[in-house]
Order: sequence, then structure tokens, then C-alpha cells
Amino acid sequence: MVYTFSTWLFFFYFYCFLGWIWETCYVSVLKARWVNRGFMRGPFLPIYGSGAIVVLIFTLPFRTNAALVFLVGMTSATILEYFTGVAMEKMFHVRYWDYSSQRLNLNGHICVTSSLAWGAFSVILTLYGHTLVERLVSHLSVNVLEMIVFVLTVYISIDMAESVREAFNLKEVLLSLEESSEEFRRLQKHFEVASAFYGGELKERSEAGLRRLNSALETGKEMCDRLGESSRNSRAAIMEKVANAKSKKEYGRIDSLLRRNPHAVSKMHEEAFTRFLTLSSEEEEPR
Repeated sequence: MVYTFSTWLFFFYFYCFLGWIWETCYVSVLKARWVNRGFMRGPFLPIYGSGAIVVLIFTLPFRTNAALVFLVGMTSATILEYFTGVAMEKMFHVRYWDYSSQRLNLNGHICVTSSLAWGAFSVILTLYGHTLVERLVSHLSVNVLEMIVFVLTVYISIDMAESVREAFNLKEVLLSLEESSEEFRRLQKHFEVASAFYGGELKERSEAGLRRLNSALETGKEMCDRLGESSRNSRAAIMEKVANAKSKKEYGRIDSLLRRNPHAVSKMHEEAFTRFLTLSSEEEEPR
């Protein structure tokens, strides 16, 4: 069978859909609840579609050699997974999958268990599964195939654009939370330094020492007021940002993105990510 560009696109979308079925069922069983798994909102997981295409490109020339298919498929898909993970974390500051808890992992983006799974998937796909998909496509006329591909391309492009926007919105929220935390810690540090400095001057009993004492008390009180005000303002700013996001339905979309990726973490903004999840849970509590 000769593969055209439309054929390859159909294969990509088809395996994106199969990957979504697998991941959604697997994660839903682990969580004991329904989880619409994936970066996108629709029933497609591009990492599986991309993995399948890469595997097919490299393994179809020797599709009858199971050992070679396993080795080449495992290697090519693992490389794809690693660089995809690195690129997504660099762009969005969030890891949407993380193998840090697994043994023999590389920066949390890949691990031996995942690589072996890719190898097994490659054998099943190349030697058995893909033959059935080829037969399905061979029964479709060129016009029907191109129409299906066109509709799916439009739908998936819109879904991907929205999902990328949600991921960037989450990144902005994390950056805002981190900035507020840094400001709080900076003011707290200044207060501690000022308190220590003026505290040493209390030993002086001179008139100048008493003036320093009064100045220290006033400065300390002012610093406490600023610290408290900063804390209140920071939280108010955060809640205002969340409220504004909610009014634009952005918060709900970000929350939906994280629900689709329950294992997502942010190594770059770990504290801010935790604070955001805490704020999300507080907002969801009934009043």
C-alpha cells in the first residue's frame, strides 16, 4: 500500500485516538474516577500519534523482524518522548508527565519502564495492529479519506490552539504567584535584618540609644505593617487574578487542563504550583 500525505495524517489521528482511549482508561482505573486524560480537551493524545508515526517510519522496512522492531521502535519513541517533554516544560514551565519517582529515569522525562512499553507497543503495532488499520484505509475512497482528514485537522487544530492557550495562562498564573512569594520573602528578610540590627543597639543607655530604640520600634512597626499589608495585597492580587480568570472562564479551563493531567508537576515553580492547587481546592469548597 502506498501512503499519501492524507494517509499519514489519518494514521496520526487514529493513533492519537487509540492512545487517548488507553491513557484515559488506565488513569481512570488508577484514580477510581473518570479522567479525560491528555493535554487536549478532545479524545486525542498527540504524543501517541507522533510515537506511532515515528515507530512506523523506522520499523516498517523490516516489519517481520520482531526483535529489531522492538529495539528500533523503543529507541525512536523514547527519543521523541524525551525531547517532547523537554520542549513542553521549557515552553509551559509544567511537566505534563513525570517519571521522577520511577527507577532509572532521565530528568523525569523518560524511564526504562516507559521505554520498554514503547518497545512492546512497537511490536504490537508494526507486526499486527497496523495491518488492520491499513485494511480500513484501503476500503476508503480518496475523497472520503481526504474529507475525514480535513474535518479532523480543523477540529484538532482548534483544540490544540485552545489547549496551548490554557497552558500559557497557567504559566502566567504561576509566574505571578512566584513573584508575590518573592516579594513577601524579601520584606520578611528586611524586617529580620532591621530587628537584629536595632536589637543590638538596645544595650546603649545614652540618649542617642533611646532615640534609636524609638526609631527601631517605629521602623519595626512600620515593617510589620508593610509585611502584613504585602501579604494581604499579595493574596488579594492572587484571588483577584483568579476571579478575573474565572469571569473569563480562563480559570475553569486551566483547572480542566490540570484535571486532565493529574500527574502534572512544575519543577520550575514548585511552590507556586502547590499554592495554585491549594487556591483551586479552596475555591471549590462549598461556602
